[in-house]
Amino acid sequence: MDLEECVQITDGTLIQLSIHCPRLQVLSLSHCELLTDDGIRQLGSGPCAHDRLEVIELDNCPLITDASLEHLKICHRLDRIELYDCQQITRAGIKRLRTHLPNIKVHAYFAPVTPPPSVGGSRQRFCRC
Repeated sequence: MDLEECVQITDGTLIQLSIHCPRLQVLSLSHCELLTDDGIRQLGSGPCAHDRLEVIELDNCPLITDASLEHLKICHRLDRIELYDCQQITRAGIKRLRTHLPNIKVHAYFAPVTPPPSVGGSRQRFCRC
């Protein structure tokens, strides 16, 4: 199910999906900026999550944190998760997810750390990411 960029999608929507879509295998929620960890918890506890959900795309969901990954650990068939530009997801959270789902493909991007200004440099530099 492709709900990418559906800006009105909320945690309540995920509750309804978890109840009424028991055969859900692929779910794209990229750019659904109102989603929180609670919505992912509801989805993860639904019947589709345990036995069916194989792919979830959460790119650019700014409120999603490592807690969401904890809720998805019970999705035994989860094969791929997209986490590009989820600023509150950490490498440690992904590592914990992989301990439960060792074959999962995680697609994430972590912006490089901005280096400190060089010592003795005459001009201050700024990262323009």
